[in-house]
Amino acid sequence: MLLHRLHRRPVHKRRTRLQKRRNYWPLLLVPASLGMLVAVFFPTKRAFAPPIETPYTSLPQVPPIQSLDDLYQMRDRLQAELRQPGSIPSLTSAGVFSTPTKTLQMLQAIEIRIGVEETAKENWNQAFQASEQAQVLTQQANAAGDESEKTLGDIHAQWQQAVNSLESVTPSSLLADDAKAKQAEYQTYLNHAAYNYDTARSSFLEAIAEKTGLPIDSVHITVCHLEGECRRLNGGVPPASPASLIKVPVAVALMEKIHAENINLDNKILVARGNYTEDASDIWVGAEYPLRRILQRMINQSSNIATNQLIEYVGRDRINEIMSDRGFDITRVNTKLVGESTYPANAGVGPNEISMDELTEMMRQIYQQQHPGDEVLIDAMASQEDLVLGHDGLKPTSAIWLGEKTGQNSKVLGTTLAMKIAGETYVMSISLDYSGNERAIRQCVRDVANHIAKNGL
Repeated sequence: MLLHRLHRRPVHKRRTRLQKRRNYWPLLLVPASLGMLVAVFFPTKRAFAPPIETPYTSLPQVPPIQSLDDLYQMRDRLQAELRQPGSIPSLTSAGVFSTPTKTLQMLQAIEIRIGVEETAKENWNQAFQASEQAQVLTQQANAAGDESEKTLGDIHAQWQQAVNSLESVTPSSLLADDAKAKQAEYQTYLNHAAYNYDTARSSFLEAIAEKTGLPIDSVHITVCHLEGECRRLNGGVPPASPASLIKVPVAVALMEKIHAENINLDNKILVARGNYTEDASDIWVGAEYPLRRILQRMINQSSNIATNQLIEYVGRDRINEIMSDRGFDITRVNTKLVGESTYPANAGVGPNEISMDELTEMMRQIYQQQHPGDEVLIDAMASQEDLVLGHDGLKPTSAIWLGEKTGQNSKVLGTTLAMKIAGETYVMSISLDYSGNERAIRQCVRDVANHIAKNGL
């Protein structure tokens, strides 16, 4: 290390000489004072220190590469160049703050890129190992008929680890495109594993369903936290009929059309006479109403006429296309709705279909406001006029009712609702096949809410 001599204070051996020097300090004050006065009245030219050179702020672009080995070879070549005599300026000739050479800059850029690629490869390998472990556990569970909560939880954890590892692959790395494609594949397996794991933790719903006095397979319950964790009983099995619960997917499809075509919800449309059927709402055929009001009456007054008009307005094919695009494989709107006996014109062919799983997922997306216009649907459900099912079912509980859509015909009674429990939002759908027992629905709603309040989902 270079040590400047000026920084070392000389040590005087003769104490008497030092003492003599101390006696001169009063005499030194006079010339020092004169010097200060001269400096004040005759300022000298300011001397600026030369600017300090700082390290570069941006690295050079690394040449295109095909593999990690390419980077290793570049690094080795540059390191060999730097080991040659005279390749790096000395401190005495260039100064401590001299700008690094281009070779040093490129070497640093390559080292950084190597770190990125090595980390990406490590994440890729971790994802592959986790996926292999998940597949082994799945094969073992299938062979043993093991559907226990622990086993399904372990499978879910491995797929979650695989997806998380792929998400950690840097977008600028060589493996980025492969990781993105593999992540989409693994996400499908994760969704399936999550469904099975959630179902395995849903045994409390069986006890709730048994209290209805109905066969277990005729009770359909799905309840989800707003973030996506769910519990279910027969949730993936369509009920005997969707009844008016089918109006939720019609509303979802309408809002998609409104957004895609930039339509004003306050635009008026004519309710065609051909869409008449028995109806207790204030929507009449042959009159014009704003789209917003027709939508609201379909939800809060369960208007069949409004529903038929909106099915015609959006189109059955378009409604079903939207359902498919959003991942709803069961939900289909094939026919208009019939009141007591009057069939509307161009009623359609084939039954409407829905499941409590898909209905609850629609509600979850609505209350998460994942799509444009969801706030309109939330307002419509909050203005629900039929309050005898979910709303009244929550009355004896600590849950707060947020909104609801009910449905009933000769084949099914059901409801889908949103509620807040201990500050968390949940959505729930319940249907009973071949039963009109409103009390049973209320009891199911109440029991599920109480379970969540006491034990969590």
